Amino acid sequence: MDVVEYNGFEIQAKPYQLADNGEWQVNLHIVRHRGSESRSRNFSAANSYKTREEAATHCFHLGKQIVDGQSANFSVADL
Repeated sequence: MDVVEYNGFEIQAKPYQLADNGEWQVNLHIVRHRGSESRSRNFSAANSYKTREEAATHCFHLGKQIVDGQSANFSVADL
């Protein structure tokens, strides 16, 4: 699993391969650990990429935007 720590959150890239065309879809989890408690949320986007590596890179980029509050569609405010 690909994981990046960013501004108190853990971004987990979990892209998956589409059966119909073999491209990779963006899918990620953002986790916030507070003491012994962890809360997480799954996010996905319609973007697809030719390789898993490209999709994972976009997962981290999108995850950082979400954490920074720069996404109009996604938020981690309640984590």
